[in-house]
Amino acid sequence: MEVTKKAEYAISALIELALHRGEFISSKEIAQRQNIPPNFLPQIMATLGSRGWVEGVRGPGGGVRLLVSPDNITVREVVELIEGPVAITRCLMREANCSQLGRCPLHSTWARAQEALLNVLGDTTLQDVVETQRALDRQTEAEAEFNRAR
Repeated sequence: MEVTKKAEYAISALIELALHRGEFISSKEIAQRQNIPPNFLPQIMATLGSRGWVEGVRGPGGGVRLLVSPDNITVREVVELIEGPVAITRCLMREANCSQLGRCPLHSTWARAQEALLNVLGDTTLQDVVETQRALDRQTEAEAEFNRAR
């Protein structure tokens, strides 16, 4: 399983909105700040809006803003909204048609790995990721200041 760029872009867009909570930010600004191709954002924002996480306003002073607390959105929810159910292997998907079903020596291993992955994604909130982003930004600023002082 690989999380697609679309899911990564959705998370990045939500991070940007959470960093500027309550503000309307243009899609162009979100794309620039988070290195997201601008053509991806309208579809992503529509999907996030359908979940009630963001709202968009057109016109001067408009843009997109986050409607819910970043503590109330998990990485798993975002990935599943964009990608659908997460499965590390096809045999764990409901519609899987596996000839080894019930006889596979790896099935329990895959199931445990899947459970661990889903737990990590489900336990990580957007707020957790925002705090990590802020820490990385502070570190980058400190390194730049140190280099200027030399």
